[in-house]
Amino acid sequence: METNKSCLSIRSRLKNINFREIIWPIHRSELVKFVPMCLLMFFILLSYNILRGLKDSLVMTHISPQVISFIKLWFEMPAGVLMVLLYSALCNRMSTESAFRVILLGFVSFLALFAYVLYPLRDFFQPDPLVVEHYISQYSNFKWFIKIWGQWTCVAFYIVGELWPIVIFSLLFWQLANKITNTEEAKRFYSFFSLFGQSNLLLSGSLIVYFSSKNHILTNFIGYVSNASNSTEIMVQSLVLLVIFFSILCFYLHYFIEARVIKKMELTDKKPKVKAPKLGLIESLKVILKSRYLWLICILLISYSTSVNLLEGLWFEKAREYYGTTEGFIKYQGTVLMWTGVATVLCSFIGSAVIRYYGWFWGAVTTPFIIMCVGVAFFIFCMFEGQLTVLAHSLSLISPQFLIVFMGGAQNVLGKGTKYSFFDASKEMVYIPLDDEMKTKGKAAVDIVGAKIGKSIGAILQCAMFTIYPSAKHSSIVHLLMSLFIIVCLVWIYSVKSLDKEYGLRIKS
Repeated sequence: METNKSCLSIRSRLKNINFREIIWPIHRSELVKFVPMCLLMFFILLSYNILRGLKDSLVMTHISPQVISFIKLWFEMPAGVLMVLLYSALCNRMSTESAFRVILLGFVSFLALFAYVLYPLRDFFQPDPLVVEHYISQYSNFKWFIKIWGQWTCVAFYIVGELWPIVIFSLLFWQLANKITNTEEAKRFYSFFSLFGQSNLLLSGSLIVYFSSKNHILTNFIGYVSNASNSTEIMVQSLVLLVIFFSILCFYLHYFIEARVIKKMELTDKKPKVKAPKLGLIESLKVILKSRYLWLICILLISYSTSVNLLEGLWFEKAREYYGTTEGFIKYQGTVLMWTGVATVLCSFIGSAVIRYYGWFWGAVTTPFIIMCVGVAFFIFCMFEGQLTVLAHSLSLISPQFLIVFMGGAQNVLGKGTKYSFFDASKEMVYIPLDDEMKTKGKAAVDIVGAKIGKSIGAILQCAMFTIYPSAKHSSIVHLLMSLFIIVCLVWIYSVKSLDKEYGLRIKS
């Protein structure tokens, strides 16, 4: 009898579950804003992932993995602060929608300048390599700053590529999403935004692998238009041309959303438009520190950026040792992006269900847990590389270098996959209960300054080490990197737990 009752209970629960709401919780009337937002996210991230593979490959092969920490701390961080100031100034003079298009136009203009002027003529714009080597021999402790100066065009491209996801995606796209989406819709929309938007990784990885080959559909066209003969120059110009095309589609989609969704909402609500006030660096920090809620969100961003920074340098170092050329490195990056796309699509289905049926906490805590587990495994592989080499030779197994690079790619695939599906959706949901001022001012401060501080924390340690010991590598400090990595991940998990309580109170109120 008890067995029959339990069976009936299970059947009744299954009957009450609306499987349509699980698989596709979007209503027909909501498609007018859901579809263009998905497409906008898709093309923004498709452009970024192409830029990511390209910028990493150029800096890794033209300079060195060690230089990444110096770029992030001394150049990328100030550039992020300047973007906050620029965004605030633009919002004081125009609508946030117009600011979106102006900033996107600025990014695209620089990319075109780099691909078709600066990079092909880098021997003209950059200092003579012999002069660079002379200064390095004279001032060895400033070796990495001198190398940055010697390849400043590639460094500038790297910085713009790093700012793209933070400014165009995290700030501008998600601010638009939070503006046109309420809390109830966000629970259904945001994971599916990630599902469709992050599926670009399947395409971006394939495009990178295809256009890194010597013969592709644009080879003759690029060679005719720009007279480029070097295979790396043709690859750079082809991939940037794709980014320019995708950016034009973003302009159109953004204009469509403004015309068909935002203006309709303004006519219905009849509320005055809130403009973002001026935002300086000191004021940005004050805004975060005044609010415990924003402070906790900032810790999440700092923790993510720091953990990635601690992992990334070591992974790039091992990948560069295994793949020597720019073309080989970027093909590897393309393969990693494709598998990241697969992981993101799978995680997005799971993430949507987890957040809606188990709550915000379990959606937000998944990313730090996965990153910590896989990251620690990667560090352990690197620490015992010597033992792995002996074991591989004695048993005629695969190369330990390949195994380490594979493990590094796996941690990136799983970490980014859960970040794009779980972390991004849960992070953006916590902005929705805030008032209009905090949605603009607070979000700008947290997303840009918070993310850059996170990258700088990991970079400070590595910069100090590589300045004191110019010949040092990331593998020289792997024990220290792993210890800091574990501490950061534990702080991240604790902050998620604290923010969950605050978020619950704000939703109830």
